[in-house]
Amino acid sequence: MKRWFAGILIALMCFGTGCGNEVVEQVPEETVKTAKETKQETIENLIDTMTMEEKIGQLFMCDIRNYPNGTGMTVLSEDAAKMVKDYHLGGVILFAENLDTLEQTKKLTGDLQNAAEIPLFIGIDEEGGLVSRLKKSNIPHETMLSPGEMTEPVQAEAAGRSIGGTLSEMGVNVDFAPVADVNTNPNNPVIGIRSYSDDPQKAGDMVSAFIQGMQGTGVSATVKHFPGHGDTAADSHKGEVFVSHDLERLKSVEFVPFARAIDEGVNFVMVGHIKTPKATTDGLPATLSAQAVKLLREDLKFNGVAITDAMNMQAITEYYGDGESAVLSVLAGIDIVLMPADLDEAYQAVGKAAQDGRISEERLKESLWRILGLKYDKGLL
Repeated sequence: MKRWFAGILIALMCFGTGCGNEVVEQVPEETVKTAKETKQETIENLIDTMTMEEKIGQLFMCDIRNYPNGTGMTVLSEDAAKMVKDYHLGGVILFAENLDTLEQTKKLTGDLQNAAEIPLFIGIDEEGGLVSRLKKSNIPHETMLSPGEMTEPVQAEAAGRSIGGTLSEMGVNVDFAPVADVNTNPNNPVIGIRSYSDDPQKAGDMVSAFIQGMQGTGVSATVKHFPGHGDTAADSHKGEVFVSHDLERLKSVEFVPFARAIDEGVNFVMVGHIKTPKATTDGLPATLSAQAVKLLREDLKFNGVAITDAMNMQAITEYYGDGESAVLSVLAGIDIVLMPADLDEAYQAVGKAAQDGRISEERLKESLWRILGLKYDKGLL
């Protein structure tokens, strides 16, 4: 596929600029393809040439956190490279264990990209302050306040720009930040000062500013954790999490920073493992709920890439199978399944659901368009 895609790019370059030193005659204006048409043709051709296995692989983002002996993977192993190839992964997430020096990390991200048929989203959780992978590394970076310690949007914008600049230099192209949760519950065990504010409007201002700074560097920002983790009494890493508010309250408080982020053009929204029994009726966490994702897509008008929170959290693994949870996420309208507890089981289950028609070709193509469309826009293709 790499050879085919390179050929397409060369052909497009030749069409636009001419090859060699020959004088190119002026092309009639009506025959010149618009950028939108070129993008559409490129992605449609790519999807048409992909195998079903390659299509399914784009829907998964996995970690390469450690070697089998438990030490951090700072040099890409043959097994990890094989995983990227064999599952045709759409992305990889890095952790502190993967980071040492700048040069080492650039080599790691470069090797990851070389292992992939289609360029990867390479993500990281770098919120600054309390949640920082960089602070455990030897990579030069600016020390940040935690979001809840900031008072002005200019601080959030500068943080986004600084973090984005460092990540871009490392070869990381997606940051799972900023937190868009409104911290209305002071006893919340997992959000706290990771949130900008307990006021939805102020949180929205800060989130919007961070996105401006981050995406101005070319790194995609991700707002999390939709539909809002700020008023929960539990941690989804450890079990079920509920938000007991009705839809009217969610729209007036929890959704406000997410709506601002979407207006700002945020590339990703991370959907959390949060149940909203007074706003949805299916009894499922938002990551598996078509009703919850519909609120994101239709009420908030988000047509970017929706990604799950890590699927190896106990809010998922204790109640849903690794395969079935991945299938339910895709059926719900999620585009990327992040860190399934068992990649092979999840991958095979989604593939079987697509083969059997449970996941329709149209549904699969919707996610491929969002994923590949963003990769195209970011210059990854």
